[in-house]
Amino acid sequence: MKRILTFFFALTLTAAAAQAQGGAAAAGAQAKGGKPSLVVFVVGMENNQVGDMLAQLVGNDLNRGDVYDIITRTDAVQKKLRELRRYEQSGNVDDSQLIEWGRQNNVSLLCLITALKLDEHLFSAQLTDVKSNKLAGSGDYTSATLGVADLKKAASSLAEQLQGSGSGSGGGSHSASRGGGSGSSYASNARRHPAEPEMVAVQGGTFWMGCSQEQQGSCDADESPLHSVTVGSFHIGKYEVTQAQWKTIMGSNPSGFQGDNLPVENVSWSEAQEFISRLNAATGKSYRLPTEAEWEFAARGGSMSRGYKYSGSHNLYDVAWFEDNSGGQTHPVGSKKANELGIHDMSGNVYDWCLDWYGTYSASSQQDPMGASSGSYRVLRGGSWNYAAGYCRVASRNSCSPSNRGNFWGFRVVLP
Repeated sequence: MKRILTFFFALTLTAAAAQAQGGAAAAGAQAKGGKPSLVVFVVGMENNQVGDMLAQLVGNDLNRGDVYDIITRTDAVQKKLRELRRYEQSGNVDDSQLIEWGRQNNVSLLCLITALKLDEHLFSAQLTDVKSNKLAGSGDYTSATLGVADLKKAASSLAEQLQGSGSGSGGGSHSASRGGGSGSSYASNARRHPAEPEMVAVQGGTFWMGCSQEQQGSCDADESPLHSVTVGSFHIGKYEVTQAQWKTIMGSNPSGFQGDNLPVENVSWSEAQEFISRLNAATGKSYRLPTEAEWEFAARGGSMSRGYKYSGSHNLYDVAWFEDNSGGQTHPVGSKKANELGIHDMSGNVYDWCLDWYGTYSASSQQDPMGASSGSYRVLRGGSWNYAAGYCRVASRNSCSPSNRGNFWGFRVVLP
C-alpha cells in the first residue's frame, strides 16, 4: 500500500545577507529584516523532475509577499540529502535527526512534504518550528493525476494550509490548516463543559493494520495477519483523559498517582464507559471510546504517517514514558513529543482502553471494523509507564476483563 520512498529534494529559503556572508556553508541564518529561514524537504516522489517541480512550486507559493529569500541549495543541504537517502534506504529516517540538523544550521522553520501513492497521490505537509520542535502548521492534498496543473494546485493548497488560510485551490481534496499548535482542534468543540477534552481531527484513510515492516521483527502472534483497513474521518483526544476532567464529571479520583494534569488511571473499561455517558449527558455530544482500528490509524499518524515503530518516532524516549524513563510513575499528559497528527501519549504513560472485544485478526480487507462480536476481554493499546518498549509499538495489542482496573490503564475519547 505504502510505497518505498525513493527520492529526496530540498529547497532552501533563507537570507540573501547570509549568502553574502558565507551562507553557502549553512542551510540559512536568520534572514535580513528579521525574516525566518525555511527549509523544505519533499520525500517520496518516484520521478525526480516531478519532485523538483513540486518543491519549487511550494517554495514559490510560501514566498508570496516576499516572506523569505530563495537561494540555491547549499552545501549543507546537499550533504544532508545524501545522509537522508542513506537513512531512508535503511528505513531509519527520524524527525529528531532533521530537527537537530536544523538547529545546527540556524534553520528557523523546517517543512517536510511526504508523497504517498495509494489509489490516488497523497501529499502531506508539516511545518515545524525548529527551536521549539513544535508543529507550526500542516495540511494535505489528494490528486488523481500528477500533471503540471495538478502540481500547481497541490502546491497552492499546501502552502495556504501551512500558512493558516486553509482555503486550498482547485480540484483535489484538502484538510483545514493545523497551524498554530501541535494538532488540529475540533472546530465545533467549543467547550460546553470544563471536562471536555481537546480534540484532533483525523482524516479517514486506508492503512496496513498489524505486523507491518517498521515493527522490525518485534511483533507478537496476535498482530498477524497484516491486513488492509479503511476507517472514516473522526476526532480523537489530543491527550488521555486527565484526573481533573475525571473529577469534574465523576466527583472522585481513583488514580494511584495523584495530579490534576496526570492521566486518570485505575479505571476499568466499564467505568470509562460511565464517564463517557455522563460527559455526553452534560454536553449533548456523542463521545465514545475509539475502536482498535481508529486507535491504531491515529497512533500511526493517519494519512500523514511516516512509518514509525512507535507513535511519532523510532526513538521511544522522544515520545513516551515507559519502563526505562518513567521513574516508576505516570507523567503529565502532553509532556512528550506528539505524533504526526499532534496527538500525545499514544505510546506509553498509560494504556488506552478501546471499544472492541479482543479477538483475532482476519486477512481480508475491512471497512471500519468493530472487532470481535463478543468475548471476555476488551482491547488495550499503547503500552504504559511500567511496560517495556515492545508494548509501546503502534501495532502491539493487549487486553483485559472490562471490570478490571490498574494504575497503568486509562483512556482517551473519540468524537465521530
